[in-house]
Amino acid sequence: MTALPFRALVALTCVASASLSAQVQSKFPPDSFTNLKVLPKNIDQRTLIATMRGFAMALGVRCNYCHVGEEGAPLQTFNFASDDKRTKRTARVMMDMVHHINAEHLQEVPDRPQPVVEVRCETCHRGLSRPRLIQDVLDDAFAAGGVDSVTRAYRALRDRYYGTGSYDFSERVLNEMARGLQQKQKPDQALALLRLNAEFFPNSAMVYAGMGEALRQQGDTAGALTQFRHALAIDSTLGMARQRVSELTRH
Repeated sequence: MTALPFRALVALTCVASASLSAQVQSKFPPDSFTNLKVLPKNIDQRTLIATMRGFAMALGVRCNYCHVGEEGAPLQTFNFASDDKRTKRTARVMMDMVHHINAEHLQEVPDRPQPVVEVRCETCHRGLSRPRLIQDVLDDAFAAGGVDSVTRAYRALRDRYYGTGSYDFSERVLNEMARGLQQKQKPDQALALLRLNAEFFPNSAMVYAGMGEALRQQGDTAGALTQFRHALAIDSTLGMARQRVSELTRH
């Protein structure tokens, strides 16, 4: 297999797909490596370890995520060569995928600007072992337990990951989820999500306009007007809120 440059190695997507020895190590790092199926067989020690660290940081995991060994145990007790773990076997597939994206597909982008953009572990994973969008996580929470479950999941994710870039905590996430509930004629649930959003975005005109729409759907004209006017006080150019105020005060 053609040796990959170091730049490509650190861009590969997944954790620890190389193996350090066919047996449990007597020392770490070892003097030689075995069972290398994707990384170059002649890779030097420093480059391999740096690559493994890059994978681990990108996915927010430790060595035992892909390799056979106990969390917290000395690394010389790990069986790095073993292919027993599904995550390690998956890692090889992901490395091959990323190599093809960078070396083939992205090369076909017309008039590719410089410096070129390459896919890296962080491109998808962003510190997560499974690179799911927050919308997917919240949809699962809603299916499992409704709005209360969404609220718990959102707070837990925000407490743990806010500021890391792992998930999108912008206001649009809950706004769009609430809008979907309104379209399904579930204004009570939409309103609960918008009130949650207002805790984190108290100066968002769109949050209050969404609350106004949910209250209007409930038949609460006075409450809806209050929220639409609040939205306009924050952003006087918000056409939807202005239109709703006009409609609700016409009679």
